[in-house]
Amino acid sequence: MKKTIPGTPNLLRIVNRNTLLRLLEQREYSSRSELSQLSGLSLPTVSSVIKDLLKEGWVIEVAGGVSQGGKPPQLIQLDPNARYIAAIQMNQDQIRICLTNLVGQILAEEEITVSGRSLQTRALCEKTARSLKALIERHPINPQLLLGAGVAVPGVVDDQGRVSQAPEFGWDQAPIQDYLSKALDLETVVENDVRLAVKGEAWRRKETSGTMIYVHLSKGIGAGILINGEIYKGAHFAAGEIGNMIVDPQVIKDRIGHRQRRQDQQGFFEEQYGMNALRRYSDQHEGTQEAWILEHLAFGMVNMISVLDPDQIIFGGEMIARIDHFLEKLKENLSKLILTLPAMSLTPLGNHAPLFGATRIVLESQRSDMNWITMNRGGD
Repeated sequence: MKKTIPGTPNLLRIVNRNTLLRLLEQREYSSRSELSQLSGLSLPTVSSVIKDLLKEGWVIEVAGGVSQGGKPPQLIQLDPNARYIAAIQMNQDQIRICLTNLVGQILAEEEITVSGRSLQTRALCEKTARSLKALIERHPINPQLLLGAGVAVPGVVDDQGRVSQAPEFGWDQAPIQDYLSKALDLETVVENDVRLAVKGEAWRRKETSGTMIYVHLSKGIGAGILINGEIYKGAHFAAGEIGNMIVDPQVIKDRIGHRQRRQDQQGFFEEQYGMNALRRYSDQHEGTQEAWILEHLAFGMVNMISVLDPDQIIFGGEMIARIDHFLEKLKENLSKLILTLPAMSLTPLGNHAPLFGATRIVLESQRSDMNWITMNRGGD
């Protein structure tokens, strides 16, 4: 399934192609002259690039252009099924696999029950690869048109797709990207699941500017930070690991003593105020425990808002469904602590946000590759 056709397209031509494809993603359809005006490219350049994209099957021509006195212009539209992407989310107890098209429409989906600690890391990746291949075989998708696989995982992910600080799996520099790309024989991009959630949210909302934060509240707590459409990772790929925040120094002193942190150990913030803490006390002290957790979650959000001053924060995860009127209660706590609040909302994407982000990151990875080569439809 790996792309093997050699080619070294001109860098400027790649930039022009990507510019037009991005515009077509944002619009239902456009004429060549509109694309020229929007992109700043000359009409002959636009026509030449569109000719290539038509030949390669990325776009189609549709009727409906408005005549300016002569023949109505043909409109150009991105073909959503020109290429496909595999999106994978790996959790300790479940692996989710989707096949999507260029606009994120889910064409096929499967969930696999696993026990992350019972399988060796390579074996888990190989099991995932077999399941994806089986899903492709069961659906009428030409594997030659598969651009790659985007993989959402918990933990800190470096630029080589190695994963650490994932308590669910106990991974330490686990080469997940290497294992999966070899097992799939497919270009593979691995990224933190919460970062992919914020990428997915922005893509579905067609938002490319400003600062957006996605906060995931479940057994683990994490944040994905998107600044002008780009994921902010930090110097050590750990930006957004807010599960490590300290909001009650005395409690953490009493808890840790002189022990060193382990790879399979949760951070203080997520251990004390995450889903497990909510469950731990829900039977006897649900009301008071919920209020205590919301208060401390607000402490953490104040820290993040004060540092980043985001345009908006989106919340997802089990806790937002478990706590009635979660957002209203959180805002009430925040209003006592800080004057300037960003827009806040609950995710409309449910648990699909990381999978949409996994789709998007493959598209962006392909387009940023200076050796990105063309693939003809149907392998022609």
